[in-house]
Amino acid sequence: MTKQSLSNVLFGGPCKWGKRNYSTFPREKFLKTFEDAAFDPVNAQEDLLILMVKAYAATLGRSLDTIACWVEKTPANRNYIGAILARFPHAKILVTMRDPRAILAAQIALEKTRQTGRFSTYYVIAHWRVAARLARRVRDGEVLGLVVPYEKLVCEPARTMEEVCAYLEVQFDPDTVLTPTKMGQFWSGNSAARINFSQISSEPTTRWRRELSEDEIGWVEWHCRDLMPEFGYEPKLTRRELRYFMRPIRGERPREYVKSRIYSLRDSMTNSE
Repeated sequence: MTKQSLSNVLFGGPCKWGKRNYSTFPREKFLKTFEDAAFDPVNAQEDLLILMVKAYAATLGRSLDTIACWVEKTPANRNYIGAILARFPHAKILVTMRDPRAILAAQIALEKTRQTGRFSTYYVIAHWRVAARLARRVRDGEVLGLVVPYEKLVCEPARTMEEVCAYLEVQFDPDTVLTPTKMGQFWSGNSAARINFSQISSEPTTRWRRELSEDEIGWVEWHCRDLMPEFGYEPKLTRRELRYFMRPIRGERPREYVKSRIYSLRDSMTNSE
């Protein structure tokens, strides 16, 4: 956790993506507080995640009694809802849904920025389908949670966040809830396309319409068109065409191209997603 996870930036490790400045955060103090707790025999049966967030609070001088709830927003949490609820039965699940075409456009822009060489178009659609099925379970009452449409969040931030706060049972204070912070400091937000902004904007909701080619839209709709209408995302194209499946996506390396098509075919043949 202190060396390989993305949270290692708070322990003094290098920032994996981009040039972020964490110099104002007392990283050495955080590392020592966490390690002392993690290696204390008294905590042998404690979860490292719990110890880490407690150490984070201690580093910031926050009493645990003043904290209403913890927020853990790792995207892969969607794959472990059962385990999460088994370990934290009072957890409240928030599922954010976004137009999968907008997600692909954002990931293309992100790969252009990061140049990882590992950009997978398969995971863009596979992860969206997992989130969509989870959102469906929430709406059907199988899982207790709240589905938050991204488009509604950026178009009606105050109203949407008031609903989120009501669900979380925390006080809605517009001056606090609508002012993003990172480690206690004002945070202007991030953008895969590296577009600077200082306030919530609805512009990203339609950016995909001018940034994606027909083939790129076709790739998304080939895989997601059956679930998209459930969340208000109407397919733009009238039908599937083989070229939408076969043509490479911008930023997609040959190795990832082959893997994405193989995984897609595997899913269609085994009916697994």
